[in-house]
Amino acid sequence: MIHRNRKSGVIQHKLRAQDVEIVVANDFNYRQNIIVPNVHWGMSLPYEADMVVLRQSGYAIEIEIKVSASDIKADLKKRHHHDSNLFRELWFAVPEKLEAHPDIPHRAGIISIGWSYDRYHATRTRGASVNRNAKKWADRQISALTRLGCMRTWTLKAHLSEIRHRLEQVK
Repeated sequence: MIHRNRKSGVIQHKLRAQDVEIVVANDFNYRQNIIVPNVHWGMSLPYEADMVVLRQSGYAIEIEIKVSASDIKADLKKRHHHDSNLFRELWFAVPEKLEAHPDIPHRAGIISIGWSYDRYHATRTRGASVNRNAKKWADRQISALTRLGCMRTWTLKAHLSEIRHRLEQVK
């Protein structure tokens, strides 16, 4: 979301989780990897992953998306601590101003999201530790993730169509 500060007149950008999803999906190259947001339903994961990146190697990466310091602090209260052998790496995608936040787990890589010129961009400021106990995903898991991603496409298309029809009614 873009808005102008009333006092300074400076254009400011309020980073939303959806913005981060788009930037991260581009950074991890959705043309080469299967990338699905908000993964839990139908996957038998021990917890919801904000985003799953399944590489061609068969190993998955968990992306945790945080847009505020309170989001990061709230993550400390979760029981699972992002411990799953379904994921080879854990990454936190955060606004630039939070990349040095002390509550981001040390084993997590950091993707810093910033604004330049007219768009958001991602910078990997710290690499992720590799979970050597991670398992490659089985064909049934890959199929379930792909199915979930496909279902999300049609839900999104229906939502966009509804918005378009509402806009046409306003005109």
